[in-house]
Amino acid sequence: MRLVTAALLAAVAAPALAQGPATDPAAYEEARGGFGVPETVAFDILKTPLGAVGGGETARIEAKLGGDWAAWSAQDGTYTLADHAAHRRLTIPAGEDVLINTSLYAEARRRLDIYTGLSQGGTAEMISFGAAGEFDRTWLEAAMGLAANSGVLAIEDTESGFEATLKGEPVFSADYGDGERTRCDAEALTGDAADGAMILARHAAPLHPDVMARLSEDERFPCAFDFTVYSPDSPDGRRESWILAPGEDGGPVLPGALNLRLPEAALIGAAGETALKAARGEIGEAPDMASFFERVAELRAEGDLAGAFLTATQETHHFGPCPEETVGTGRLACSQLNALTAAGIGESDFERVLEGVNAARDGDPSRAVNRLSAFIDRDDAAGAAARILTADALIAWGREGLESRPDLDPAGLLAEALVIDPHAPAAYSRLGRLYLQAGAPHAAWVFFDLGRALPGREPTPALAEIGELESRLAALAPGWTGREDGESESPEE
Repeated sequence: MRLVTAALLAAVAAPALAQGPATDPAAYEEARGGFGVPETVAFDILKTPLGAVGGGETARIEAKLGGDWAAWSAQDGTYTLADHAAHRRLTIPAGEDVLINTSLYAEARRRLDIYTGLSQGGTAEMISFGAAGEFDRTWLEAAMGLAANSGVLAIEDTESGFEATLKGEPVFSADYGDGERTRCDAEALTGDAADGAMILARHAAPLHPDVMARLSEDERFPCAFDFTVYSPDSPDGRRESWILAPGEDGGPVLPGALNLRLPEAALIGAAGETALKAARGEIGEAPDMASFFERVAELRAEGDLAGAFLTATQETHHFGPCPEETVGTGRLACSQLNALTAAGIGESDFERVLEGVNAARDGDPSRAVNRLSAFIDRDDAAGAAARILTADALIAWGREGLESRPDLDPAGLLAEALVIDPHAPAAYSRLGRLYLQAGAPHAAWVFFDLGRALPGREPTPALAEIGELESRLAALAPGWTGREDGESESPEE
């Protein structure tokens, strides 16, 4: 099976964020350079409980296949496009005219979290699913498409393809249409169609990584295959048989008349909607460095030294930490911090802010929260900064802080900061990290992606680190990210 090369990935790296959750269908297709001429196929599926004679449940998947993508309609009418070139998965829910655009890195993280959590990092031999019983870890690996180790299955060639066994029991067989005993009604797929079918199989069928690895060794994709499944839904096991059949032309790969809906929209709420509008350039222009300097000067002239200091701090949430030497950098707000500190000595509100910032720096988050939370009712840039700083201190304080200050919620504070000042990348990175820690990676990547797509902004260092996280996920779960282990996202990496 031909793999997407590093050169191809480098070519599509530039528009990858332009194909994020803020992109409408027409712009998405234009950014990736179209979908080419797809191969349209179908798979007829028979699902039979193990031990049953005859009968079973039938299903059909209609699919369009390209070299680095696959799109298919499930039995329930949901339409999915897995785009490994752009590292995105697009979904059109059945009966709706909406498009949900999520990151394949988020899906990789979701599956990795489930696998490591349930299998104790891949060490538990048996996995408990409560009333559904216990299952061999291999079935979890098949369901998640991830395994701590390869070579779990024994694989042998057969006359028409190959067979995989687990502890002597057959669990997968592939048929390429070779020999007299073939089950195929069509020829095995080749070229771009074979590559697209691999993507389809990874996303639509619970196949063990050992099976996927063996499938990738062949230039063709089988015209028939079957496999065993054990899961909470099928605790006694079932057998699925997939047979390739001609497909019907189902129209464009990506319909144009769709409304955007963010992944986990109900979970991320107003902050997500504001972030979407900001990334689409619908909330005015982002403030520049000079405007922050001017606002700091205005507040200082008005005697609001605490607000001036917090506004200068919010500038760093836009442009990153202040440089040691500000001359020639354009970071004029940073150049005012020392003067503000000198002028603010003896002014109670200013000293309260300064005490909070220093307490956070010195590892005293309880004092930091107590001091900084006094300013979270402001609805300006200073208020956004106060919310971010208070949220940071609460997070550092940990469980004790959440119990001591039940009136404060770090995620809520960060969401409010983003709504007040939606052009500050720091709010996106912090909010995304919180969702990631809470086990909601698809919500996390909404903020990671939209923060990196903000017009007129470069990612702050914390947001830029998400690229490193994605590289690690690509190494741990390459099949789920569209990047093979060791491949670069851009020529500079």
